[in-house]
Amino acid sequence: MVVKRRLWRRQSLTGLTAAFFIATSFIPLPRMRCDDQTPSSRIPATVALSNLKNLTSLPQSSTPSQTSNSKPTRRRVPPPKPVPLTPPKPVPIETGEGNPLGAFFKALEAVGSSTTKSPRPQVVRIIHFGDSHVASDYWAGVVRQKLQARFGDGGPGFVLPGRPWSTIHYAQAQSLDGQYWRTDGLRSGEADGVVGLGGMSIESFREANPASALATYSQFQVFAATSPGSDCLSVQVDGADYHDLTSNAEAVIPAPSTPATQPSEPSGDSPGGGPREWTDLADLAELADPPAPPVSTTQKRRRRKPTPFVPPWKPWPAGSPLDLLEIANSMPLVAGPHRISIRSSCASMARLLGVELFSGSKGIVYDTDGVNGAHLSDLEKPLPELRRALLQQAHPALIIVSYGTNDIGMSGFTAGGYEEGAFQILSKLKADAGGASILVTGPTDRGNPRRLRRISLQAEQAELQPALRRAALRAGCAYWDQQAAMGGPSSMSRWVRAGLGRTDYVHFSAQGYAKLAGMLYDQLMSAYDNFRKSESPE
Repeated sequence: MVVKRRLWRRQSLTGLTAAFFIATSFIPLPRMRCDDQTPSSRIPATVALSNLKNLTSLPQSSTPSQTSNSKPTRRRVPPPKPVPLTPPKPVPIETGEGNPLGAFFKALEAVGSSTTKSPRPQVVRIIHFGDSHVASDYWAGVVRQKLQARFGDGGPGFVLPGRPWSTIHYAQAQSLDGQYWRTDGLRSGEADGVVGLGGMSIESFREANPASALATYSQFQVFAATSPGSDCLSVQVDGADYHDLTSNAEAVIPAPSTPATQPSEPSGDSPGGGPREWTDLADLAELADPPAPPVSTTQKRRRRKPTPFVPPWKPWPAGSPLDLLEIANSMPLVAGPHRISIRSSCASMARLLGVELFSGSKGIVYDTDGVNGAHLSDLEKPLPELRRALLQQAHPALIIVSYGTNDIGMSGFTAGGYEEGAFQILSKLKADAGGASILVTGPTDRGNPRRLRRISLQAEQAELQPALRRAALRAGCAYWDQQAAMGGPSSMSRWVRAGLGRTDYVHFSAQGYAKLAGMLYDQLMSAYDNFRKSESPE
C-alpha cells in the first residue's frame, strides 16, 4: 500500500509539472524587439528559458531600448469638449433715483451730432478703474472697440510706457523699453501716493534709457509729477528729438511761503537730517548712472545676464511741493503709427504718470486703469490732491468702477462696514470727478473646484454684492450686477466648462471677456436708447 501511494504521488507531480509547462507555453511574454519578428510573434516559455544564457546572440532592434534614466512617454489626454453655455437672461443696469448716467448719455449725443472741426476735436472720455479683469484690457478693450465703432475713434487713450510690469497689455498700444526705470505702485509694499490714475508711476535712474510706447495717434499728452521748476524731461517721436511742444505746470502742493532771511532746511546728507532737497541737477550725476555693487564669483556663475543696479527707493517727502506737469505737441502729427519716447534726467525729482494718445478725430477715448490684485479701498491710496488734479484735467464723462473680486474673503469683513466704506470712497470719487457719471459693476462670480471652498466663497459674495449695490445707489451711481449677468451663483463653473473661464475659476478666457464685454455694452446702449426716447419731445 505504501509503494502504491508513493507511485501515485510521483505520477501526480509529474502530471502537474507537465500541465504547468504546457499551459505556460500558451501565455504570451513581452515581445522582443527583433528585426526578424512580427508584432504578433510570441516566444514559448521553454524557448525563452533556454535562451536566457544566449540573449546576447539575439539580433538587436533598430530602435534603442529604453534605459533606466529615460522618462516614459505620457499619453496626452485631449481636453474635454466645451459644454455649450445656456445664454443667461439680460440683466439691466440699475440707476436708482434720477438718472446717474445722464451726463454720459448727453456727451454721447453731443459727439454724435457734432460737425465742427478744431485742432482738438471733441471726445468722450471714459475711465475704467478696476483689478486684474481691467488691467489685462481684454474685457475693456472689447467695450472700447464697440463704442468707438458706433461713436467714433478718439484714440488709444491712456498708456503707461516703459513696461512697468511684464504682463502689461494694451489693446491699441504697446508699452516698450523701460530698463533703468523703477515702477512704484499702490500694490507694492512701499507707496507714497504719487501715482497716476493708472495706479502706478515710473521714475528713471539712468538718463540714456527711454520709456516708450507705440500706437497709432496724432496728438499726445505726457503727464508727470515733478518738483517745482524741474525741466528735465525730453520727448522723442520716432527716434528724433521733438521740440514743437507746449507745457503747463499746475501746483498740486504749493511751496510754503518762507521769509527770505529764514535759513533753508538742512538736507538729508547734513547732520541736521530732514528730507533731501535737490538744488542742482549736477547733484544727480551719481544717481543718474550709479556704480554697480561688487559681485562675487558665485553670483557671476549663477547670473546669466547682468542685473541693473537699482538705487534704494525714496518716498516723496510728505508735504513737499509738487507740480502736475503736462507736455503736449502743439501741432498734430501725421495720423499713423508713431513711437513716443520720454527721457528723464530728473531721478527722484519727477515721476512719469502716463501718456494720453489721441487720434485727432472726434469719438470715444477709453482709458483702462486696472491694477492686478487691487481692492476697492485702493481708490483712496493716491495722493488726494494729485488724483483730483488728474481727474479735473481728464474731464471724464463716465467712470466705471470694477472691484470686489479680491474683496471677497478678506479678513474682518462685515456687510455694514463694507457698505459704509464703499459709500465714502464713491462719494469722494464723484466729487473729484466733477459731475461725471459713475457706473459700479459688481464682482464676477468666483468658483473653486473644491466644494467646501466654493460654498464659502458663494456665502461671502452673497453678503458683499448687496452691500456694494446699496453703497453705489446711495452715492448716486449706477450699478450692474455681473454675477447675475453671468447666470447667478456658481455660474463660473459653467463658464469654465464652456471654455469661457480659466481653471482658476476667477479669470476668463479671451472669448469669455469678449462675451462679458458684449453684455456690458448691450446694457449701456439699451439704457442710452431709453434715455434718448425719454428726452425726445413727443
